[in-house]
Amino acid sequence: MQNAVNASPTLGANESQRRSWTVERLFEVAQKDTVIRLRWPLVILSSYLLYYVPNEWLTPTQVQAILILYLLSHSTLYFISDRLFDSPYFYGPLLLFDTLVLVSVLSSSGTASPDFYIACFLTLVLSCICNTAWGLLVVTFLAPLIYGYFLLYSFGDMTPDLYLRLPFPFIIPLFYGYFAHVERIRREGREKDEQVKKEQQAAEEIRRQRERLDVLCQVNTSIAYNNDTAATVASFVDTTLLQLPYAAALVRLRNRQTGALETAVARGFKTRSSGRARESLTFTDRVAERKIPLAVENVFVDVPEQNLELFRKEGLVSFVAVPLIANGGALGYLVFLTREEHEFGEEEVNFVSTLAGELGKAIQHAELFQHSQRQADELRSAHRLKSEFLKIVSAELKAPLSVIAAYMDMFSEGRLGTLTPIQEKAVETITGQYRELQRLSEALLHAGNVGEGPPVDLRETKLWEFLSELRLSYDGRPGKAKLSWSYPNNLPSVWVDRGKLKQVLEHLIDGAVKSSDGGTLTISARYQTEKSLLELTFTHAGSRIPQSFALLEQLKQAESADSWLQHGGTGLGLYIMKKYLDLLDGKIMLALHEGSLKLLVPARWEKPAGREDLWSSAASSS
Repeated sequence: MQNAVNASPTLGANESQRRSWTVERLFEVAQKDTVIRLRWPLVILSSYLLYYVPNEWLTPTQVQAILILYLLSHSTLYFISDRLFDSPYFYGPLLLFDTLVLVSVLSSSGTASPDFYIACFLTLVLSCICNTAWGLLVVTFLAPLIYGYFLLYSFGDMTPDLYLRLPFPFIIPLFYGYFAHVERIRREGREKDEQVKKEQQAAEEIRRQRERLDVLCQVNTSIAYNNDTAATVASFVDTTLLQLPYAAALVRLRNRQTGALETAVARGFKTRSSGRARESLTFTDRVAERKIPLAVENVFVDVPEQNLELFRKEGLVSFVAVPLIANGGALGYLVFLTREEHEFGEEEVNFVSTLAGELGKAIQHAELFQHSQRQADELRSAHRLKSEFLKIVSAELKAPLSVIAAYMDMFSEGRLGTLTPIQEKAVETITGQYRELQRLSEALLHAGNVGEGPPVDLRETKLWEFLSELRLSYDGRPGKAKLSWSYPNNLPSVWVDRGKLKQVLEHLIDGAVKSSDGGTLTISARYQTEKSLLELTFTHAGSRIPQSFALLEQLKQAESADSWLQHGGTGLGLYIMKKYLDLLDGKIMLALHEGSLKLLVPARWEKPAGREDLWSSAASSS
């Protein structure tokens, strides 16, 4: 039962194929039997007209001879190979011959009239423009019926000549229409073949492009994270040889010191004497000089005069060399080699050039990275030398300062005798300058420590105790301006770098006190809970604002803290304060018309994750 069910579709398919063959497949090719059978009616009718219709130009003997030759020519078709009937170069001349014979017979017999020629011409045109076999059959059968109806109603009485005209509207579309339809199917077949070929070519091109994109992706992945030139080149060559149909690869790079081209990487060579490539491939060095690719299909034929020892030993035949270009300059060149004769097309050379371009950019990036690393090492070394120098200077200053301090104490205690008022004034001046030198020594020590150790040492700090200790350190100090402190006793405990914050505040206070002409400097503090900010305000009440405030206004937009060193006297302190402010993410806001300076420092309740988190709460709150 199952076999019967399975056989039914097969039988139906075979029946459908058989029905299709009876009509459409008849015209797929100009078959020998079909051509001969369609030509018989035309031959018979032409022979009948030539033989039975009186002819003034030919004698009966000549007519019989022509008929015999004509019939023999048609019989000869049975002995011609079937393949010739499918060629337009065969049935084209055959159609032309039959057309000349038919026109000659009709013209010599005198049986044709203008309406007959018009009818034949119309049927011929209709049979040629029909796109289907069914349309051709309709024209073939309707044309004689319509023409016969026309003759019957036009002439009334039908004569033998009129009856001879009736078969022609049937024979002409059947014979000529058949070849027209065969040619149309042939043309459509060629167009379909061309379309299929184009689609196959497009599919093949898409496949090649996909493979090349995969190769580019893998190459970029292999060289993306290499910052060493040698590792980058080696990874590139290994990856490309795995993906591309080449036997060996070579990369020659230009030495930055000597300018000579040197072999950097050689892969795929049978022997370990690939160093000989330096001699055997020197003729390809012009690729780097000219910056144009070079493809050779067979080195033994195209460049026989060169040193080809490496090619002979390794069995290499073809190669393509492309320059490694980066920023308009040639870093070297890349060579792919094969052991079989290979023709490098333009598309392939362009793809290899693209790969070389990626390698050139990777090499340049690696060289730039190494250069930046060397510069960074040199900068770190210079910074370390600077720090050591400042520490040494600070240490060297401590010894004479200690001696000066000891003598100042002896003078103050009267151990060296009673001082006159003038001497006491001089000792007081020396003591002030000693303290200034001591602050300078400490500033040098801090400047030497900038950049060393952890950038920010966050510790939990009680703000009230911190400000009170700072206030006590300034009590009793002589100065031009009087200090006034204002801060609540309920300031919270926050996480802040206590040492760096103290240094910044001391530099601000000392600078304001030293550069003012008197008056009062009020230092107020409050904590902005919603923004997690410590706000310290320095307000001066006097005849003019402190010079340090005006200097800060000038230097506030300085791009580098090093530029703050160019302002003598207070320059070192300003430099240290700028560095520490950057580390604390602190901000200074000046209002010179009010004689005030505001310092904002991020200070979180809980310990932040890192320095980048210091201003996160302030940004989200604002």
